[in-house]
Amino acid sequence: RNSLVTFRTNIMNYRSSSLFYATLFATLSLVFPYETADCLVGESKPAYVLEGIQLPHSKEIDGYTLFRNGEGVRRINFMGFDIKVYVASFWTYNHFNTVEEIMACDKPKRFDFTFLRGFGKGKVTAAWSRQLDFSVTHDYETYAEDRDAFIKFFGEIVEGGTESVIMVGDDTIVVDQGVEKGKIVGKDFQKAFLSMLFGEKPVTDELKSGLLGLKRSNVSTS
Repeated sequence: RNSLVTFRTNIMNYRSSSLFYATLFATLSLVFPYETADCLVGESKPAYVLEGIQLPHSKEIDGYTLFRNGEGVRRINFMGFDIKVYVASFWTYNHFNTVEEIMACDKPKRFDFTFLRGFGKGKVTAAWSRQLDFSVTHDYETYAEDRDAFIKFFGEIVEGGTESVIMVGDDTIVVDQGVEKGKIVGKDFQKAFLSMLFGEKPVTDELKSGLLGLKRSNVSTS
């Protein structure tokens, strides 16, 4: 009889334990929702902070929720000094870590360039001109015209100001410090701009890897 009582007690303990863990698992699933394809289901993650710049986990663009694919810092070595120019961040519909995936995606994309120091319009124009001329590998008949129009959208940038390049459909929209400045129409210019960041001669290899999410920068949550 004692053996039977012990057996029944063990069974009840087992059932209670299983029920407890099942209930705990279900509760945790509600509190901490799953992530699939790097897209958060439920409440958004806390923002990341990189060089003092908050980078939210997601942004809404044209009815789509875009998730931060990667981020990085544009650095320039000047006479042995490491000068940090801007924090770049890249938002996409799905997570991509190859150039081929990014080029093939027709969903909206967003790039933010938040500057860690201010620059006058002349320096901004010169910087965009040099970078596009050095890094763009996708050429087409009207590229020079589109390039010049794109550069003219940007003006003086203040410390903490953000230049945004948003791709929706065939449009490449420029937002300078919260003000929409204009757009370039055509997939070819989008390919040209993407080749600047992800092509054979990117802005920097480190920044390319960061935007692809292959090399995460030292960030903290806010």
